[in-house]
Amino acid sequence: MRTTESEQRLPEVLGDFDLTDQSRFADGFPYGLFARLRREAPVLLHPPGNTADGESFWVLSRYADIAAAAASPAFSSQSGGSRLGGGTHLDDMALGIDAGVLLPMMDDPRHELIKRMLAPAMTGPAVTALESRLRPYVETLVGQAVARGGCDFVTDITEKLALRSMALLLGVPEPDWEVLAELGRETQGMVDRRTGRASERSQEDLRRLELYFNGVLTTGRACPVSGAALGSRADAGSLLTHGDIPAGGGEEPLSGLEREQNLVLLQITGLEQPRNTIAAGIAAVAEHPDQWQALRADRSLLPGAVEEILRWAPPNPYNRRTATCDLELHGARIRAGDKVTLWWPSANRDESVFADPMRFDIRRNPNPHLSFGHGPHLCAGDEIGRMQIRLVLEVLLDRVAEIRSMGPVTWAPSNKHGVLLDMPVELLPVEGPVR
Repeated sequence: MRTTESEQRLPEVLGDFDLTDQSRFADGFPYGLFARLRREAPVLLHPPGNTADGESFWVLSRYADIAAAAASPAFSSQSGGSRLGGGTHLDDMALGIDAGVLLPMMDDPRHELIKRMLAPAMTGPAVTALESRLRPYVETLVGQAVARGGCDFVTDITEKLALRSMALLLGVPEPDWEVLAELGRETQGMVDRRTGRASERSQEDLRRLELYFNGVLTTGRACPVSGAALGSRADAGSLLTHGDIPAGGGEEPLSGLEREQNLVLLQITGLEQPRNTIAAGIAAVAEHPDQWQALRADRSLLPGAVEEILRWAPPNPYNRRTATCDLELHGARIRAGDKVTLWWPSANRDESVFADPMRFDIRRNPNPHLSFGHGPHLCAGDEIGRMQIRLVLEVLLDRVAEIRSMGPVTWAPSNKHGVLLDMPVELLPVEGPVR
């Protein structure tokens, strides 16, 4: 949707806040701005701003509209209208290279078939087994931090937990753990973690990650695995290497590109999402010490605390969809091929759904947040995500009497991922023996 010169100007309701300006997100998500959008402009046409392709896009800010769009085939994760590309970023990703290949940028039925293929590694007993392997590691990380009196919670705990989780989930051999850790510390997907921009280093790290998983596939595919043997494996790496979607349903077998790129995607998203959401949740706990003491006094509040952390700190500010047909929403005419963005943090603070939404409350019930998405693209790793948050809280409750902020929480300049950079905390130990 190319725009005229007059349409290039920011609408008055945005003030001077350009949602395409990465630097504006360096202070975290603009909740105040989105409260205004929910009231005054729930379906807003945003000018192109800093987008590479110079196209406007629609902004949805209300819970009901976002949930409905996420569940409707009228909004595609892949493409729509006459577009030759699409995907979930503001700028089009190439169809057949990213869009239509990466699981979040793929529509049903293929999307659902691949999710089902991966489910044995990401649900039920596999999650329980993963937790049993992670718990001693988290206990060590937290124990070391408590002994020092504190830590940077992002780099010392949640980043390391997320990296270890993905190494185990993908079946990465232990000698390679540090290789993948090195590729994720400084870069976040395609960009530098601190600047939010692509750099020579970030592009090289992404190429190395692709080469690594291409090697994994080449080696693995040279040694076929029977269906029975594959069924006994619980890691997603084996499933993506040797598994496939059922034949006879009209869908082509998985391509080598799909296997490689989705291994890369799992590594990147599996690092970013727990790394940032858990740390942001602990920052909220530090800012609301009464909530931590309530949890210490009554561990039956733990499930509610997990859900409130998810509501409070969703990992992705937005996902983009493409309209597949002409439609009208709140008087706005959306055309086939238009870009439509769904802003999850805004949905999670919608006053029509959540009482006192700007309050962090581990007793909140019900808590129908959209932090794992909604509809067909509900995150395939939601069980793992909840387990990771609960695990960190349980280990902290065993060892830490009080969590105190020791400095400002700093955020990366990113409108696509809620990336924490620094989160120094003091950890005061519990008295008596560790539970």
